[in-house]
Order: sequence, then C-alpha cells, then structure tokens
Amino acid sequence: MKIDNSIKEKILKKLPENLSRLADLAYNYWWSWDHKAMKLWQKIDEEHWRQYKNPVKLLLEVPESRLRELSKDDAFLDLYELVIERFEGYMNQSTTWFSTNYPRWDKPIVYLCMEYGISKSLPIYSGGLGILAGDHLKTASDLGLPLIAVGLLYKHGYFRQEIDKDGRQIEIFPEYNTKEMPIRQVLTNDGKPLLIDVPIEGKMVKARVFLVEVGRVPLYLLDTDVLENPEEDRKVCDYLYNAEPDKRIKQEILLGIGGMRLLKALEIEPGVIHLNEGHPSFANFERIRWFMEEGLSFEEALEVVRGTSVFTTHTPVPAGHDVFPVDFVREKLAKFFEGLPTEKFLELGKANPSDPNFNMTILSIKTSNFVNGVSQLHAKVTREMWAGLWAGVPLDEIPIEGITNGVHTATWVNENLAKLYDIYIGKIWREHVNLEGIWYAIERIPDGELWEAHLKAKRELIELIRRKIMRRNERIGIDEPLPDIDENALIIGFARRFATYKRAVLLFTDLERLKKIVNNSERPVYIVFGGKAHPRDEAGKEFLRRVYEVSQMPEFKGKIILIENYDMGSARLFVSGVDVWLNTPRRPLEASGTSGMKAGLNGVINLSIFDGWWVEGYNGRNGWVIGDTSTEPETEADDYWDAMSLYDILENVVVPMYYENRDAWIRMMKESIKSIAPRFSTHRMVKDYVTKFYSKAMELGIYLSRDNFRWAKELAKWKEKIKTEWDKVNIEEVKVNEHIVNVTINLGNLKPEDVRVELYYGIKEEEFKILKPHIVELRKTKDLGNGRYIYTYMGKALKNIGNPCWHYAIRVYAYHPMMPGKFLLGGYIKWKGVER
Repeated sequence: MKIDNSIKEKILKKLPENLSRLADLAYNYWWSWDHKAMKLWQKIDEEHWRQYKNPVKLLLEVPESRLRELSKDDAFLDLYELVIERFEGYMNQSTTWFSTNYPRWDKPIVYLCMEYGISKSLPIYSGGLGILAGDHLKTASDLGLPLIAVGLLYKHGYFRQEIDKDGRQIEIFPEYNTKEMPIRQVLTNDGKPLLIDVPIEGKMVKARVFLVEVGRVPLYLLDTDVLENPEEDRKVCDYLYNAEPDKRIKQEILLGIGGMRLLKALEIEPGVIHLNEGHPSFANFERIRWFMEEGLSFEEALEVVRGTSVFTTHTPVPAGHDVFPVDFVREKLAKFFEGLPTEKFLELGKANPSDPNFNMTILSIKTSNFVNGVSQLHAKVTREMWAGLWAGVPLDEIPIEGITNGVHTATWVNENLAKLYDIYIGKIWREHVNLEGIWYAIERIPDGELWEAHLKAKRELIELIRRKIMRRNERIGIDEPLPDIDENALIIGFARRFATYKRAVLLFTDLERLKKIVNNSERPVYIVFGGKAHPRDEAGKEFLRRVYEVSQMPEFKGKIILIENYDMGSARLFVSGVDVWLNTPRRPLEASGTSGMKAGLNGVINLSIFDGWWVEGYNGRNGWVIGDTSTEPETEADDYWDAMSLYDILENVVVPMYYENRDAWIRMMKESIKSIAPRFSTHRMVKDYVTKFYSKAMELGIYLSRDNFRWAKELAKWKEKIKTEWDKVNIEEVKVNEHIVNVTINLGNLKPEDVRVELYYGIKEEEFKILKPHIVELRKTKDLGNGRYIYTYMGKALKNIGNPCWHYAIRVYAYHPMMPGKFLLGGYIKWKGVER
C-alpha cells in the first residue's frame, strides 16, 4: 500500500531546504504532546496557530516570504533543530518499555473506537471517550506497543458551539477539508484510492481510508464519501454519533466489519482486538466469519474470537449502550449474513433467546473473554448492570474487572509546571510517569516557584476567557466591558459535557447563598463554566441556558462566566489555569471521569462528589468530597443535600484556606500532584491493559489456534457438552461431621474434571450476600458410580458453622483449564446451603 503525499509534496516545494523536515513533523501528531514542537508552530504565525492548531493548514497558508525569513532566523533555526532532533530520536527509538518486557510479541493489538481526541485539528471527538482513546494511542506510542487503531472520519466532525443572546446553544457543523488536515489517504500499489467493501443491507458500500500518524501508532479512518456509492451511503460519516438509528448502525457496521476488512486489505493479522465501547463490536462478527472460512464451526470460531478480544465499557448511563430491534439488525446485515447461521450470530446480542432487542454491549461481552469497567466503582456497577448474564454467580466474581482510566501526562501538563518537574524531579518523569516514588520529589519545589508557575497558567486562562467573550460579543453585537478577572482571586472551573446527570446547575440551588460567596469584596470568587450539550439533549441544553441566565444576572455578572465552544485547546488551559476543579455528578453515573485527573497533575485541587475515579484518588489531603464518602447510588432527592454540602465546603474550607492560609493551599497542591499524577496516568493504565488483558489474550490466541485450532475445537465441544448436560447436575446431600463436610454430587454424564466443587462461606451481610467470602475447594474422595461422587473438605473453616451470623454453602460450577476465568461460560453454577 502507498500513501497519498501530494499535499505534503506541495508543502515541500514551498519550504526552504533548511526547513524541509517541517513537512514530516506536520503529518505526525507527536507535536501535539511536545511543548517545544508546539512553540515552533506558534513562532511561524501565532494567531493562525491559536485559531486552528493545524500545522498542515498553517504551512499551506503562510506566505513563502515568511518561511524564507524564518530560514535565516537563528533563534527559530535553533528551536527547529532541537525539535527535529527530539522527533527523530523518538521515532527511531529502538528500545522501549514494551520491547524490553515482551521481546517475542509478533502480532499487533488492534484498537477500535468511534471517536478519537488527538488534537483540536482532528475534530472526530465529542467528549471523554474520545479524549481517553486519544490518550491511549499516545501512550501506546510512548511505550512502544505494536498497536494499530481504527476509527471513522466524520465530514463535519463534532459541532462548533455558539451561544446566542438568550443562552441557547447553536450547533455549527463546519465541513472539514481533508487536504488541509494532518491526515493522508491510503492508496493501492498502483496509486488508486484503497476502497474497502462493507456489507450494509443488501449491497456492498465502498469506504476510503485515511492514515493519521500518532507518534509511532498508525490510526486508520474509514469514510464512505466516494463517488462509487449512492448519495445516501456517501453520508454515513457525515456526523459523529448520528442519532438516526439507520445512520447509527451503518456507522457501527462500517467501524466494526469495515475495520476488520481494512486489516485484511493491509495484510495485517491481529493478535488482540480491543473494543473500546460497544460501538465497534460488529468487528467480532467479521472475525467469526474469518475463522469459519478456515473450516471452523460457528462455535469453534467464536472461541478463538472470545479468547483474543478485550472489551471496555465506559458508562452506566442507559443511553450509552446502543440497542436496536433484532429484525432491524437482521435487515442491515442481510448481505453479511448470506451463507452464515444468522440466528446464531444474532443470539450473541440478546440477553436471552426471546429478547426482541439486540444490544451492542451484550454482543461485546458475549464475544470477549476480557471485560473491564473504567474505575473500580464502575466495575462494580457494571457487574450489577449485567448480572443477568451470569445467573447464580456472586456479584464480586462476575468476570468484569476494573482498569481505572488515566490521562496522557505530556499532553495535559502545563508547560510551566513541566519545566519545574524537569528541574526538581528530573526528566525521568517523562518516560516513567507511573512510578509513584519519583513524584515525592514534588516537595523539593519551592512554594514560591510552584505558585508563580500556577499564576502563569491562570494568566493564560484569563486571556483565553477574555478572547472568547470578546469574539462572542462582536458576533452578536454586544458592546460591554470584558470581565476583569484578578489572577490572585480564587477561580473555580466546571467544564465538561452538559449531560444532566453531571448537574451543572447544582451550584445554583440557593442563589442568595451563592451571591454571598462570589461577591465578598475581600475574598472574591470566580466560577467559569464550559461545555457542550448533545444536539438532541434538550434537558442538557436547558442546563446550559440556565448557567448563561445566572451569569447575566447583575449580582453574578463577571463572577459567573460561561465560555462557548469548549474543546481540547480550551481544556488544556482550563485544567491548569483554575484553582479548584468542580465535579458534581449524581453517583454512580460518572463511570470514571478524567478531567479531574488532568487538573490534579497540574496542582489544581479537586472538589468532587465521591464517584468514579475520585473514589480511588481522594486521600483526605489532596482535595475535598462533596456530600459523604458513601458509594451508594444517589437520586434526585440527594441533589439538595449535595448542594448544601457544596456551599458549606466553599464557605468554611475552600475560600478561607485560599485567602488566609496560602501555605496550606500549596501543600494541598503538592499532594494533589504527587498522589494523582502517577496513579492516574495512561502509562499506568496501558501497562495494566498489557499485563492483565493483552498479554493473556495473545497467549490464549496462540494456544487456541495451535495444531489446526485443536484447543478451540476442544473448548467448543466441551461447552456444548456442558450446555446439554448441566440440568442433570445435582448436589444431592451435604453432611457435616465435626470439621468434615462430605458432599454427594450427581454429575450425570459429566466427569469430575468438568467441574469444581467449593465451600463458600463468611459473615452474612444480608440475605444471600456474604461480606468478604472465603472459598475453599473440595477434593473428590469417592466414585459411587452412575455419575455420583463424594467430595470432601476437612479443616478449621467449619468452626463457625453454628453461628447464625455466618453462612455456609456448597457450589459446583463448570470448569475448563483453558478458560482464563472461573465464570466466563456464564451461569453454569448450582448451590446448596450447609446446615448443622
């Protein structure tokens, strides 16, 4: 395959010879997390760079006279040579964390996601999911993972937000010119556009392919806007997260099935597939078809696919899980299903055989052995959400793990703070950010230097706020003074998607009380809001309108500020330029949240509901909790009490400390940095994925496919036997004698090696729930014939069996050594209580 370099060649013709490497740098998003590289682009044309953050567009539009001038500017050339040297050193690095720890890894990890937040200049993201995916790719590049990413290229990207005179959100969908973006089209060897055939409805839809370079990681983007397609199919990728079910499912077919067919066209054989959310899970339909073409049955192919698939779910909010009528899915995949066992495929997306709906999350779970939520609390909530898929399995043993999200430190740390970290920690933090010990060196930073670096970040944010408000005022014809924000005053930031569960208006529960907080002339407080509501989320838009309404009240004018079009560029300044990061979700709907992590590593102090990542991040010294530290779900009735707690903390703790005890404030800033930066970095997160999931999935894939898929066939055959024979399994009798338990079990046609028998016991917390259960395995001691066996346990575990506070039970469940988890088969488990 080739890459279309026609625009790059146009740029090269324009560049002076001694600046020619700018063309290479422009087409690799490595620059987006290197402060020196961004400074280089800024020096070419500061206003252009501030507006677009797009080096390709910059080089296309800057006058040649300016480039000739820079080619003779010694200061610019010194910076240019430094940046190019760093870029080449990074790209040519031969030894990485991954190559050192996994030297024999020979197949790529393929990562699929509906959106990627790499940079403002690639507007194919809407919020946290995309930013997380972008940070995942950047870190995979830093660590040297052999990772390939696949996504979609949206013609209009996500919308640009404007706010009218009445506070209403207006969505502007600009059409982006791919020739001006840091992306290039993939061509065939004969120079023609590479086109992928994707089965949608009863026909093949063509998709073109673009390449985005994210450091050492390639990101391939698919798009159907080609002449070969009918007009309707050319619009599949018009908008991100199209709300129309028809467009939505077509996008998911394109991402999943089209993504896998792209790999075939590129002759890439994946070792592991990572489905980031349920949107791309049709990829596993295509992979099942691949292995069936190699001669495997549906069930055998499914085992290979399961064994090599990782699935990450990101939200407990129902709207975040796509559900379609089964008949609708059957219709949209009609071409794909030709010659295949259609109903077997469709069963994979159903909660039960009679379910009329097809759920993309269920499809992901049923086709992946490795499943995780994005924080420890979210993993617990997810296990509760999908417990029906594991009937009879205790919640804490449902095979859904927690791998807590993180952030890409180099992208989100403020340049002024990064310089301090270099001086007082040493540059080791840049490559080993997840090592907690090195961050204790934060204590070496003199308080005055840390505070001055923070004030510089505040000045940058204040400049952004004033610039955005000035532009808006000019656009809508308002002639009023810009807010005069004192950099020494307390600034609180609330910036995120305007979903109702995030409760942006919680702060307005008692306006009289809020008025006293912000308008104290000796201790003024500024509260800055930013964020977009989904175009179809009318309730979210109303929250946004309410924030604007309050910001225009005379008593809050200039103290409560709403900026429009919050994006990645704004976010960098927000998460370092405020003093306090406010987060008010209704628990447990914040699955993780990463903006507070970004703020924390910049010394901004979190003031948050005890939800998502903050359950793990809060240590009593690095921020504050609104409400209590319970993890119990909240309802609308809790809103009032959370608001009262928020006011109390602001009045009695936050504002007094900021103005009266700067030493204590800076101590908390340092604690925030050293406790959050290493633990909530994507370096830690991606390493967790490698050690807990990717390496195990790769190893399992090797075993399952060895000797003409012998183990995949064996495992599929075993599972079919379990499904057929499980009803005959019966725990007939449990006898307790002193410290001995004898259990008689009828396994029917199953063998002892097909099951595990365990004693499950502990202190009873409530009916059918045990606090911190203990589990011990029973040994088979006698074969009674006709499928009946005696299993025995002898030991001290039975000493509390007569205590009514303790509960004892025997359980038998299906077991196979090739399954990487106890209950991956689902609810093939039977229980019997133990009585004395």
